[in-house]
Amino acid sequence: MLGPGRLRRNGRGPAGAHLLHGFAGYQLLDSLAVDSAGNVCVATLVTGAISVLTPDGELKDVIEPPKHDFHVTNICFGGPDLRTAHITSSGWGILYATEWDCAGLRLNYRA
Repeated sequence: MLGPGRLRRNGRGPAGAHLLHGFAGYQLLDSLAVDSAGNVCVATLVTGAISVLTPDGELKDVIEPPKHDFHVTNICFGGPDLRTAHITSSGWGILYATEWDCAGLRLNYRA
């Protein structure tokens, strides 16, 4: 990585891409966010959770919303210190807000 939002080609795939984690079974992935520790937090449909992957691709944690929903579709970080995770549960139409264990990665471009 050359810096926020800038990637270096490494010959592994299109634009240097490689598979970070191979999920077991049938999974559908939706939106994701990266926290300040470099963990990739991805909405995992079917599981109905946010799957947290370490920078090395290990499954660190699976965060399920209080009311189970197979359609957890998004996560983003907000609040003054970026420690509030906003998680959408589209099947139930609920937007959850919860404190995260570390801040979200500050985006290179913000509105």
